[in-house]
Amino acid sequence: MTTYYLLDHSYIEDKERLFGEFGHLLAFNPGSIDAEVKITLFFEDRDPVSFDFVAPAGQSAETNYAKWPVEPGTRFAMQVESTQPLVCQSTVGWNVTLNDYSPGAETKSLRGLRECAKSYMAITELAQDWYVADGIVIDMPDKMYVRESEWAIILNPADEPTDVTLRMHYADVEEHSVSVPARRITVVPMDDVARRNSHYGVHFVSGSPVAVQWLRAVLWNDSDEIMAYWSVPCVVGPLE
Repeated sequence: MTTYYLLDHSYIEDKERLFGEFGHLLAFNPGSIDAEVKITLFFEDRDPVSFDFVAPAGQSAETNYAKWPVEPGTRFAMQVESTQPLVCQSTVGWNVTLNDYSPGAETKSLRGLRECAKSYMAITELAQDWYVADGIVIDMPDKMYVRESEWAIILNPADEPTDVTLRMHYADVEEHSVSVPARRITVVPMDDVARRNSHYGVHFVSGSPVAVQWLRAVLWNDSDEIMAYWSVPCVVGPLE
């Protein structure tokens, strides 16, 4: 059995603004035997749910939010357990058309029909040390037409809670600690934690093995619309 973690999923259908977010799992099985797959979704505020999936031999198979036991308005992480080795990747798209991609889709955006997407590979192990290099929260409307926000997503799939310390390295070091409940994800809004307009790296130190992913969004200063965003698995340690 091989296990993969894909932490950054958010299902949005904002009917007032017509903002949408919708995602997919791609599972490439390069082998000659079909893979029996168990997918478990972990949430911020409730118990995980699981369902089964088959990744056919010699193919890349796709499945998505419409087929999963998840409703709009939900952020979640995914654990993929497979009887055969896979290459797992997630792609998520944010849009201004309530997840309608037809040419005649309705939008309320003054910038017209638009999508931005992120795609990332799976994390393949849990660890107590994780690192990210490219941290910066940008908020200087007098100098830039964009602002940038960041989030750390931490998955604790174990049956016991764990404490995680974020060591933020500027020229000096600041620390921020969070408790991640058992079998839950915790999302840390770095806008509330990090210094504004200063580059920093983060060393995550956990009491028990977890998985960590980093999300950044670029927005216009005068709008809640996302201009671009990306999501990267953090680097497993220790590096010291």
